[in-house]
Amino acid sequence: MKNTSTTLTVLRLFAVLTALLAIWQTVVGFGWVDGGGQHGTIGNVTFVVALVAAVAAFLWSRASGNKGLLMHAAGMAVLALVQIGLGEMSLAGVHMAVGVLFLVGAVALATLAIRKPGVALDEQRVDPARLRG
Repeated sequence: MKNTSTTLTVLRLFAVLTALLAIWQTVVGFGWVDGGGQHGTIGNVTFVVALVAAVAAFLWSRASGNKGLLMHAAGMAVLALVQIGLGEMSLAGVHMAVGVLFLVGAVALATLAIRKPGVALDEQRVDPARLRG
């Protein structure tokens, strides 16, 4: 069955954007490419994108019952917020370690959103007469 829900499409889009931003943050953060001093700004954007993915995952979990994807997306938004705090406190070692974990989690979120999102539950009501046996 093909999923065509708008909520699922938004979830997939923002999960992939989170992963792409996490990859870019890793490349810039480790100094492999000059980011023009935008590492912090892009980190804030990454948090907002991850937050939108978490909200979309919440809405999708209500339609599909997939709580695992919701918890993963919410965890990524929380981890992005933690990353902002670690960066602001200049805890470079911890910030880089958690950043690598964020990268792995963001790519996993995008993969799960695309490959195993679950299916929308049947929204038709069951006839109460059938339940009385």
